[in-house]
Amino acid sequence: MLGTKEKRTMAHDNVLNTIARGTILEGKITTKGDIRVEGRVIGTITCDAKLVIGEHGSVEGYVDARNAYIAGSVKGEVVVRELLQLQEKGRIEGDILTQKLSVQVGATFTGNCRMGQEAKKVMGQTGDDPNTNSRSGKRNIFSPNGKRATGNTGGSVLGGQQEAS
Repeated sequence: MLGTKEKRTMAHDNVLNTIARGTILEGKITTKGDIRVEGRVIGTITCDAKLVIGEHGSVEGYVDARNAYIAGSVKGEVVVRELLQLQEKGRIEGDILTQKLSVQVGATFTGNCRMGQEAKKVMGQTGDDPNTNSRSGKRNIFSPNGKRATGNTGGSVLGGQQEAS
């Protein structure tokens, strides 16, 4: 049929992958389409589109997405190439690297964060990064020598506003 191939391609671009509530997935997920996590993922998620972690969803591991909307929890490093939205009940325990960050009142974040041009510089260095820990798949995004950075971050995020230390 004429135009069938075009319809299939368009439909493929709009695919939404879902990890349903009650599902536990261990390993590596790579997708070019959107993905929604309502269950539990232990491992790595690489998403070339939008990642949504619902209120009941959780990820333990490394997250890399173009855009992310987090209403559940993430324990691990988060790299978002465009916009990271941390919702009211969202929780991140780990380091964040993103171009833009939106934090709603009530959200919690514990870790380091790099944004804007600083993040862009680091993101340019993280593709196939030799600092990647081959066992965990995690990248050491805050230290060029592969060692975890430590020390005072200079403040904390409270209700979407930075509080100076």
